[in-house]
Amino acid sequence: MEAVILHGGQGTRLRPLTHTGPKQLIRVAGKPVSQWVLEQVVEAGITDVVLVLGDNNPTRVVEYYGDGSKFGARIRYVYQGKARGLADAVYRVRKLVSDQFLVYLGDNVVPYDLRRLFPLRGAASILLARVPNPGRFGVVVVRDGKVVRLVEKPKEPVSDLALVGVYGFTSEVFEVVQSLRPSWRGELEITDAIQGLVDRGREVEFQVVDGWWKDTGTPEDVLEANSFLLDRHATRSVLGEVRNSTVEGRVVVEQGAVVENSTIRGPSFVGRGTTVRNSFVGPFTSIGEDCVVEGSEVEHSVILDQVTLRGVSLMDSLVGTRAVVERGAKRQRLVIGENSRVWM
Repeated sequence: MEAVILHGGQGTRLRPLTHTGPKQLIRVAGKPVSQWVLEQVVEAGITDVVLVLGDNNPTRVVEYYGDGSKFGARIRYVYQGKARGLADAVYRVRKLVSDQFLVYLGDNVVPYDLRRLFPLRGAASILLARVPNPGRFGVVVVRDGKVVRLVEKPKEPVSDLALVGVYGFTSEVFEVVQSLRPSWRGELEITDAIQGLVDRGREVEFQVVDGWWKDTGTPEDVLEANSFLLDRHATRSVLGEVRNSTVEGRVVVEQGAVVENSTIRGPSFVGRGTTVRNSFVGPFTSIGEDCVVEGSEVEHSVILDQVTLRGVSLMDSLVGTRAVVERGAKRQRLVIGENSRVWM
């Protein structure tokens, strides 16, 4: 069996961070979101993986994952290019998958035992969750224990059961996609594909996720996913140098990092090659690789790679790769894109 992990979409709600790369590569708790997905897939015993790439700098995805061997997987790539919908992305893998396969959106985090989806009894199996804002999602109407209707991002709510971005399909879905017409958004919708299976009289199984899950489509979502994953997975692992500093709780300091005259309070993550000097790093903070943090306070934030922070106090912030933030006296809430420079 294969797993298909989707890396498309423009990530408009995460701009400017996504002007230079796909949202699935934004790091939370020390890893790209889609790496958490990949590791979850491999843990479920699925090692044959297909990544479907969009048109937002897809080479960065290929460069990061390669052939998949360092992640315990065999990875192949399919280029979707311009966004034409999730159903189109699924259709493009038809020659690379078996009769039953998994589809997982690469920007979602769904802590769920994927082995519970298979083997399929019907034509598909979908994961659902109750949401307060169904207009952001594809939603599903269930009647008498059966899926009867699906609507993509309804303007008027017809159900609070949302698709969470994890699907099991049989190859029959490809026949349905061939007959689809683009929606009002100009895309082939996955909701229409599943509806087509329902209209054929085929069984679509569903399971409701009761716990936490997250579609990391906004800065707030990224920060929440970072906090959840740190809280769930962070251990105490101090491999870098710690000088005249206090490291409290579950803190990861990767090899090659230096912490000097500072306090780091977990759960938090400091990437390799990063220097933290005369600073306070509070809980639920992830700092990427090759960063410099001097004379600063950072809490509940995601700092991507090669960032420089000097004399600033940040909370609930998301800072893009190679950004420079200097001279802050008050805590600010920021979303800063790559190659930026900010003085405060």
